[in-house]
Amino acid sequence: MDNWFRSVWFIRIISLILAGLLWVTVNVDDNMDSDSLIFNDTSSDMEVMDNVPLEIRFDSDEYVVSGLPQEVSVTVEGPPSAVTPVVRQQNFEVFVDLMEYGPGTHEVSLQHTGISNQLAVTIEPKTIEVTIEEKVGEDFEVSVDYLNESTMSGELEIGDPEVTPSTVQITGASSIVERVASVKAIIDVGEADSTIENQEAPVKVYDNQGNELNVLVDPNEVTVTVPIVERMKQVPFQLEGVGGAPEGVIVNSLNSEVQQITIYGSQETLASIEEFPPIEVDLTEVTEDQTVNVKVPVPEGVKRVDPETIEVQIDVEQVQTDEEDTEA
Repeated sequence: MDNWFRSVWFIRIISLILAGLLWVTVNVDDNMDSDSLIFNDTSSDMEVMDNVPLEIRFDSDEYVVSGLPQEVSVTVEGPPSAVTPVVRQQNFEVFVDLMEYGPGTHEVSLQHTGISNQLAVTIEPKTIEVTIEEKVGEDFEVSVDYLNESTMSGELEIGDPEVTPSTVQITGASSIVERVASVKAIIDVGEADSTIENQEAPVKVYDNQGNELNVLVDPNEVTVTVPIVERMKQVPFQLEGVGGAPEGVIVNSLNSEVQQITIYGSQETLASIEEFPPIEVDLTEVTEDQTVNVKVPVPEGVKRVDPETIEVQIDVEQVQTDEEDTEA
């Protein structure tokens, strides 16, 4: 055996065999790489992803941006092994970077991050036109708007509402804030039969055409109390003596400290009454100055009256009758 290792021909033969094995190994690897390249070049998938959210990068403390779509379409093309995870996971971002832009209208390109560089990426739209405006904030008073007011009972009406807080801050693009015409809290009164207390209501902002404006409202809800009260009206009245005073008694006057009667009822009924019907005072047993309680009648169509009774001061004088003159 030692003689073999010392033999030049033995060493040459072994070297030749090892060289052959090395050649075979290298060629097999090259062929496999070549096949792989051919496979990759010829096998490709394409997928379209719609409704991909668009991220906006800008100074939100200073500016407001308009003209941007909320979603875009993204198409990826390349090896199936790279396309599939992107489509399934969608853990990438499509964004527009406006950090270097100031107020004005600009055409900018959409960008993406998180997608393998093995893939060809197409974003639709490729570019967009955006408008950047300075952000402004202004305080506005909140008024109350009512839903279903027409379905309320005709005998009820809405009093003056209380809104807390009474003002809110509107923040947005300067051109939008300038259009603010009204700021309203919305309250549904359709089924209300008593005061609505401490109801949370959303705040809506409108221009002078009644269009709702897209602005930030702080706070975006307020607390509203709406008095729901009986519909009422105060009307004057006259006192009318009836029945006739006893013989020898003359009634000089009928007076009451009450000057008006409050009537309650529907809007139509109240509108038809300008003066309360005369309140009758019975004089048949009046012989001297006195104060009497008189019940106030409830006119037809009126739900109730206030007060229900009034005090009437009767001023009289006595005169001699013919009988008394004869006896004298």
